[in-house]
Amino acid sequence: MKKTIFLLGVFLSLTVASDAQQKLTKKEATKILEAAWNDVKNSDTADFIKLWVLDDMQWPYHGGEKFTVKDVKYNFEDFRSYFDSALIRKLKFSQVECDTNDHSDPHYDFGKYYIKAWFKYSNTHSRGFGFYMDYVNNQWLIRFAPDYSDVTSKK
Repeated sequence: MKKTIFLLGVFLSLTVASDAQQKLTKKEATKILEAAWNDVKNSDTADFIKLWVLDDMQWPYHGGEKFTVKDVKYNFEDFRSYFDSALIRKLKFSQVECDTNDHSDPHYDFGKYYIKAWFKYSNTHSRGFGFYMDYVNNQWLIRFAPDYSDVTSKK
């Protein structure tokens, strides 16, 4: 009986520990976003690639193709181009978002969280980039292509 209770206690401890590891906090999200941004600023494609999960998962909207290193490299160049003015102006994040996914969009099927960083260009204009995050091999990794937003409001 004591052995059963002990094993049950160990099992519950492991279950709670694994659940805790699968929750992405805003602080962790900020670190991931900053790592990606620093890689872009430093033109460090190799470290940028390490932030992605590259497995056999089929990429939504792309005819069942796999998301590969080639796709990450393409997105790296696209990322640098889209945020060239933020790079030149050495902007820092004005806001970071970290949300769970409860949508029917196919991207969300493979990402447990969506994180996003915003740059404030002016009082009326902001740009942001976001990632779909998945917990793989005991770490949070980016799933598929980044998402970009451009918001302009009237003053």
